[in-house]
Amino acid sequence: NIYERMAKIKSWQYINHFPGMNQIARKNRLAWNLEKMRREFPREYSFYPKTWILPFDMHEFRAQFDNKTGKSNRFFIIKPEAGCQGKGIFLTQ
Repeated sequence: NIYERMAKIKSWQYINHFPGMNQIARKNRLAWNLEKMRREFPREYSFYPKTWILPFDMHEFRAQFDNKTGKSNRFFIIKPEAGCQGKGIFLTQ
């Protein structure tokens, strides 16, 4: 458990990763948690754009596109789950 681990740390040791950090450090987990909070507190969590986590939200995401043309009048930013430094990010319409 975390309390036992912290109790064993020596005075000269440092912690650079905390348990549970992947819940906010990974884009997909951060989006998942923000969407969860937006469902509970819509007004307080309206500060970021609508986010879909693919493939989990694929049906809802596809609903943003025209059935015949497959296009949308909006632009979407696609970010890979494990990318960094802007690699793999692209726009689609």
